[in-house]
Amino acid sequence: MAKIPALRITARRDGFRRAGIEHGASPVDHPLASLSKAQIAQLKAEPALVVVEVEIDDPDAAEPAKPAAARGGAKTETKSEPKA
Repeated sequence: MAKIPALRITARRDGFRRAGIEHGASPVDHPLASLSKAQIAQLKAEPALVVVEVEIDDPDAAEPAKPAAARGGAKTETKSEPKA
């Protein structure tokens, strides 16, 4: 899967707002493409936030299709009932 740059943001206290986003005590990843340059600057400069640059899996990247054999769907067995 493709990786994209993101900011992993954790607030030092729940419910803290900065750059138009509410931040909590649990870390949340925000893709850089979803933030403006001004927002990124505000977030990085805020002492009440822990901001770490990370790379995350691109949620918009499509996974390549797997061949039927890899999915386990290549063979289909059918059982017939014995005739009486």
